[in-house]
Amino acid sequence: MTRYLITGARIADPASDRLYEADLRIADGFIAGIGDLDPSGEEEVIDAHGRLLAPALIDMRAHSATPGGAASAERLSQTASAAASGGIGTLILAPNGACGLSSPEDIDWLDAQALTLPVRVHGAGLATANGELNEIGLMLRAGALYLSDGGQPIADSRLVRRALSYAAGFEAWVSLRPEDAHLIADTVAHESDLSSRLGLPARPGVSERFGVERDTGLAELTGGRLILDRITTADGIAAARAARQRGLEVAITVPVSHLVFNEVDAGNFDARYRLDPPLRSEEDRLALIDALARGVVDAVVSAHTAVGSVAKANPFADAVPGTTSLHALLPALLTLVETGQLDLLSALRPVTSGPADLLGLAQGRIEEGAPADLILIDPSAPVVLGDGAVRGGAKSAFAGRRLFGKILMSFIEGAIILQP
Repeated sequence: MTRYLITGARIADPASDRLYEADLRIADGFIAGIGDLDPSGEEEVIDAHGRLLAPALIDMRAHSATPGGAASAERLSQTASAAASGGIGTLILAPNGACGLSSPEDIDWLDAQALTLPVRVHGAGLATANGELNEIGLMLRAGALYLSDGGQPIADSRLVRRALSYAAGFEAWVSLRPEDAHLIADTVAHESDLSSRLGLPARPGVSERFGVERDTGLAELTGGRLILDRITTADGIAAARAARQRGLEVAITVPVSHLVFNEVDAGNFDARYRLDPPLRSEEDRLALIDALARGVVDAVVSAHTAVGSVAKANPFADAVPGTTSLHALLPALLTLVETGQLDLLSALRPVTSGPADLLGLAQGRIEEGAPADLILIDPSAPVVLGDGAVRGGAKSAFAGRRLFGKILMSFIEGAIILQP
């Protein structure tokens, strides 16, 4: 395995809350030294020229499909390649893609496929199906990093209670999309004056607060560990913080799309902005950014969902929700830094050490002995995002958006996987 010495880097390590200048040595897939280092003569020297060296990103929620359903335009190998190009070193697949991750055999299958992929790929296990618990213990033993409702709220509170209670015996996290399943049925937009004028079936923001309050109440009842999946409203953030103040073990994730866009972006019936959860108000978007700045959010997720162009080529209300977003995860966060809304470490933490600490992963930090999963970036370089789609796929909601942050090089387990 090739050894590298990266010199003259500005190192950003959210795990230690440090931003400093140093050299870094990579050997045998790990970080072998940090400081003022001299070349050994047995390694390739890479001059960082003062550019930023950070942990490769960890994305806790993305969708893939193999071979893919009618609405899917992307296979697992393509999803992994997109992650690599976006500076993501560890990708965790949601269990409700077309392939499905609902049994220990599914987790084993994914682990076998991951051996040939350029980034680390893990899976989350689907906790329930058809009103019953799946094989939770066996999926966890097979390597599922957490359990999930598949992103669709479960209306049956007794079933949620059983899932949380059973998972608590394994000290496992259960990810739930917190909304009232009846209030959100058949809705496509955020309930507001705008959606009313457009005549779109609308979802009240308070639905999310109701879901947070129910799910955290059940976590309190069972002693379960709860991930509140893709919070998108100010009320949802407030309710989650209130649960934490009661001493509950509650984690919060937010989707990157809702840090960049608001309901106005969907106001011209462009199906690229048909997302689930729907885009919210500007006040909600700013509340999510404020929560990031305060360290309230544990993870920002791509919620990457590749949708076929045919499935998107429908009226807004009939279009399949979702967008490709792996390529936008880092630039979206660095744009918030460039515009003064976040400091650098606060922007990187929820895509590095935040999810790593949550799930007990060794990567996501820069320290001696840690896996050499690293990205070298120019955080202030302007970038115009491409469409993020594979052949036959719908154009991304981020296509043409001018953001900041160019990836110069990526390392996974000490190997260069990206060098534009």
